[in-house]
Amino acid sequence: ILNPKEHSSSSLRGKPGFYTRYKPFLNKDKNVKKLLRGDRQRPAEVEDIMLRRYLTELTHTLMIPLEQYISSLMPLQKQLNPFRQPPLLQQFQQDAFIASLNESSLKINTDLKGLRGNWKELYRKFIKSPNFELWFQSKRSEANQRLELLHVQQLCEADLYRWKTDKHEVEIVDMLLWIRDRYDALQRLGDYPDLQDHLKNHIDTLLEVVPTDLQGTLKPAFNL
Repeated sequence: ILNPKEHSSSSLRGKPGFYTRYKPFLNKDKNVKKLLRGDRQRPAEVEDIMLRRYLTELTHTLMIPLEQYISSLMPLQKQLNPFRQPPLLQQFQQDAFIASLNESSLKINTDLKGLRGNWKELYRKFIKSPNFELWFQSKRSEANQRLELLHVQQLCEADLYRWKTDKHEVEIVDMLLWIRDRYDALQRLGDYPDLQDHLKNHIDTLLEVVPTDLQGTLKPAFNL
């Protein structure tokens, strides 16, 4: 709150009230006035619901370009290799995101809500906020879990009967350890009994080809 008498701007002198040095990035939202002045007989509770719904839709509109950019950070499915660590979601690059904001993506915001202004600067401001950090952490966790699940699915579909034919004993044991690691990861992701059964079958398949004395050592560790 600024005291107009102490403010340097002569336009504020003698006009007490609330003032801010914040410069908005978008023009005034005239839709809010229309929404609240459409029917003066509406109860306050109804207007509250309408305003909340409008702001929720506005937030979803704002997030559309960000959602599209996050999707572009996902590795391609062909980059998944069932015998290697799954790739992670690529890092969020602010400059790359801003550069991706073409006329069509920004037109979504303008067309849906009629809001005009400097959308790119608004996004820059939002990306630096704690709210964005929380949102992105959630999206990154969700994306990486999805990648890990797709990776396990690929491993389940792998033909280990053909894979094991020319492999040495050490390689087979390494693969057993890898499948056990993927089994534990799958349990952290949720309840997927079909995939768990596939991984168990892979373990049984590989245990059959190791020497009998080694089977006695390995089977207790892979009794899933």
